[in-house]
Amino acid sequence: MDRNPEISIVVPVYNEESIVEELCSRLKKVCDGLNRSYEIVIVDDGSDDGSFEKLQRIKEGTMRLVQLTRNFGQQSAVLAGFRMSRGKIVVQLDSDLQNPPEEIPKLLAALTRDIDLVTTVHKKRHDELMRVLGSKLLCKFGQMLFGNAVKLNLSSFRVMRRSVIDKIETCRDRSRYMAVLMSWMGLPSVEIEVEHHVRKKGTTKYSFLTLFKLSWDLVTGYSNLPLRLVTYMGLFGALMGFLMMTFLLYQRMVNGILIEGFIVLSAVFAFFAGVQLLSVGFLGEYLGRVHSQVQGRPDYIVGKVME
Repeated sequence: MDRNPEISIVVPVYNEESIVEELCSRLKKVCDGLNRSYEIVIVDDGSDDGSFEKLQRIKEGTMRLVQLTRNFGQQSAVLAGFRMSRGKIVVQLDSDLQNPPEEIPKLLAALTRDIDLVTTVHKKRHDELMRVLGSKLLCKFGQMLFGNAVKLNLSSFRVMRRSVIDKIETCRDRSRYMAVLMSWMGLPSVEIEVEHHVRKKGTTKYSFLTLFKLSWDLVTGYSNLPLRLVTYMGLFGALMGFLMMTFLLYQRMVNGILIEGFIVLSAVFAFFAGVQLLSVGFLGEYLGRVHSQVQGRPDYIVGKVME
């Protein structure tokens, strides 16, 4: 194996036993046709379906296997692959083959001298309706947070120079949502269209709940919006309380109407209790992030590496 390959292909794998053989076969065929030195770095993210054992059986000279001790999540597995890779150019590809490996040469061709990052957009997406809607909402929400200053691209099929990974390593925050982090950096980049295929085997690991968690990580990891919402809700609550008090005094002093106090107090208490609990939840989320940062635990733990 070349110790200093020109290209590294990084592929995170989690419970994809039914598809890893086809994945490796197609990847090798594509890479052999590039006529450039390469390595394939496959990171098993704690699979429990025999994926790693199958990868061991089909491993060949240009392939490196990394096994994490448990499932740390896709972003951690990608980060592990980036750190283990040796190539001057790094390709990130999902293991489900919905982004076909045959499109890799197109991405490499777009990586011109003045471009550091090539991202992708699908010509026609072949996913379940809820997954498509969830992704679109996540993208719209992220763009709303960042505005026009950041061109957000959430695709996980991309090509980058080694300098991009070096820049990622300078970021010490706990939120390592790679697509958002790279978009936020504002690197010289280009976006190209690629094919997108229907998943033939296995099941998607991105449920609507997973997308919701990513959305929450996007909000709390890259903006102070929840903290600003606490301020806005406090101002709104104070305004509502003032208007309600003014209304009650007006009814009593001008119209001579005394409104039942228990009902009014119950409504006011319920409103303010809800605002306070939500505010504590937002603050707790940020304190939790600070706690994780102080602990300094690694993003993942490597169990085995097979050269």
